[in-house]
Amino acid sequence: MRANESNWRNALKENPFPDGQFDETIKRAVRSRIGKRGGEGMKFRSVAFVCAAAILIVFGLFYAPNMIGRTDNPEHLESRNSYYEGGELLLQVFPDPELKAGREYGYLFHFAKLVQKEIVGKELAIEAIHLGSNERVTALAPFIVGEPSSAELNMERYVVRCALPIGGLWLYEVKLDGSNYASVVLEVGEPDWTPSPTFKSGSYEMRGIEGKIGFIDPGFVARKPNKYMWHAWGAPSELEGSFEVKAVKQGTQQMISVIEGLRFGGAINDADASIPSSMSLPEPGVWRLLPFVGGRLMESIVVEVMPRETQSVTTEQLKKVTPEMTFAELLEIIGESADIGSGRTIRVYRHTGGTEIVLNYVNASETIYPDIYDTIQNIIRNE
Repeated sequence: MRANESNWRNALKENPFPDGQFDETIKRAVRSRIGKRGGEGMKFRSVAFVCAAAILIVFGLFYAPNMIGRTDNPEHLESRNSYYEGGELLLQVFPDPELKAGREYGYLFHFAKLVQKEIVGKELAIEAIHLGSNERVTALAPFIVGEPSSAELNMERYVVRCALPIGGLWLYEVKLDGSNYASVVLEVGEPDWTPSPTFKSGSYEMRGIEGKIGFIDPGFVARKPNKYMWHAWGAPSELEGSFEVKAVKQGTQQMISVIEGLRFGGAINDADASIPSSMSLPEPGVWRLLPFVGGRLMESIVVEVMPRETQSVTTEQLKKVTPEMTFAELLEIIGESADIGSGRTIRVYRHTGGTEIVLNYVNASETIYPDIYDTIQNIIRNE
């Protein structure tokens, strides 16, 4: 161990790049590729990040073989940013040090064995799998690697930006031409659950990430469907593909589907694309909305869901209900609660004993449904 320690300590003192390779031209190219999109926590520390990554690469070459082994059993996977095969380092990944779920962050992928000519012309893709829930997301959509610019020549490094929906251990599978090439496991931090801010676009107030994704927000009430107009900003290629929205409640890792199978339409309200939708969330509390386009998470939006209002009803009122009554006649006895439906009339009542009664109908002239009458009779019998 001491010999290895001496080796990597000495290596850290040396320039990890061949003479003249990591010059100002390359530094500018790396800065350009990393970019400065988004807000706080969404950007690298430019040259400092790249230099730190270079040092870690050298560290990995000398020291990591004694620390990290290959395993394909998900139950035994631990955080590891390097991948070895036959004792040879194939891949190292250096994420933004502030990496958390719910926002877009950058990663530096270092292909230790391949040279540029072995990558050019191949299809590169990266998929991320959450080891707790087995949720899968696209970290990098498949694309054909082109010829590098002179500034990128011989670097064998790619900067990837992606957002992941929940915190915990994630397995990143790197594929070349559809086949698994290497994988790493990274710890993704828990996100901030502060409700997302609002911003103005056109003449409307929206909730979300300004310049990225947002919607006109009339508020959320548990189990109450409502209309929400989504707006997105970005290049046409970034907004192509199926649009879906998932959601996860604070304190859980279970993602539920909220919207499926839609596609963005034309520009509106100063946004590059838009789409109308109907959404509802099942429980009160703090929720994170996760909008995906083509399987890739754009960002996330935190909303607060309020409990829906219910009207109290007594046993004496329920005893007056008969199976021949219409919904209109029933409402005369128990009163009209707020309609929380969309397309159908949905009224919610809560018996003084705690049981909930839901009236779900199309026309008030209909006779009350047998299941509703049975619910009422059960409440009376258990009183």
